[in-house]
Amino acid sequence: MNLSSVPLTKVLSYFLRLGTFGFGGPIALANHMRNDLVEEQKWFSVEDYNEGLAFAQLSPGPLAAQLAMYLGWIQAGVIGATLTGFVFILPSFLMVVVMAALYLRFGSLPWIQVLFYSIGAAVIGIIVKSAIQLTQKTIAKDWLLWIIFLISAAVTAITESEMISLFIISGIIALLVKAPPHLTKKTLGISIIPTFLITGLEGPATTDTLTKLGFYFAKVGAVVLGIGRTKPISEPKARYSIPAVGQFPHYCGHRSSQILANSGFSSWIFG
Repeated sequence: MNLSSVPLTKVLSYFLRLGTFGFGGPIALANHMRNDLVEEQKWFSVEDYNEGLAFAQLSPGPLAAQLAMYLGWIQAGVIGATLTGFVFILPSFLMVVVMAALYLRFGSLPWIQVLFYSIGAAVIGIIVKSAIQLTQKTIAKDWLLWIIFLISAAVTAITESEMISLFIISGIIALLVKAPPHLTKKTLGISIIPTFLITGLEGPATTDTLTKLGFYFAKVGAVVLGIGRTKPISEPKARYSIPAVGQFPHYCGHRSSQILANSGFSSWIFG
C-alpha cells in the first residue's frame, strides 16, 4: 500500500490503540509495530522501519515512542510526529498516574503486591519473545551484524553497563566494511581537510594581495621593536580581530610568538 494513500487519522488511531493495549515494554512494542505496520498492513517499508529503529536506538529516551514519532514523521512530517507521539504516550501517562495513586493507597495489601509481581513476570516473558523475534528479523542472515551483536551483548553483560563508545565503534566498523569510502588524491584532500583551511576564509587571494602582505610583515619583522603588540594590523571596518588571535600565545607565556601568530592568521584569512 502506498503510504500517501493512508490517512493520518488511521495512523493515529493505530498508535492510540497500541499505546492503550500494548504491553511488554519498548522492545515488545517495536516488534508489534513491525508486525502490524510493515508485514500486515504494509503502510511502511522495511527500510523505513529499520532506519527508524536505528535512530530510536541511538537516541536517548523511550525507544518505542521515538520509533512511533519517526514513523509519524514519515507519514506527515512534523505534525505527524507530534500527534503520533502525543496519542501514543497519553494512555500510558494516564494509566501510570492512576496506578501510582492506587498503589500508594493500597500497596501495603499483600494481594496488590502479588498482582504487580506476577504481571512483571508475564511482561518479562513478552519482552524475551519480542527481543528474539526482533533480532531475527532485523539482523537476519547478516554475519557482520551477528558478530557485532554477540560482541556487544557479551561486553554489556560483563560490564553491566551500556557503553556509548561501543555503539560508535560498531557503527564505524559496519560503515567501513559495508560502505568503505573511495578516496582518491583529489577527494582525500576535500573530505579530510576542509577547503577553508587551505584557501582562507575569503577564498584564494590574488598575487597582488599576497605580495603586499609579504612586504608588510617583512618590514614589521625587520624594523619594529616590542613585544608583539607594537604594530597591529589596522583597517577601517575590519571584519577580523587579528590581534586578538595573537593574544593567545601571550597568555600562554610566549610573548615573542604573538607577531608570528598575527602574521600567520592574517595570511590564512587572505589565502
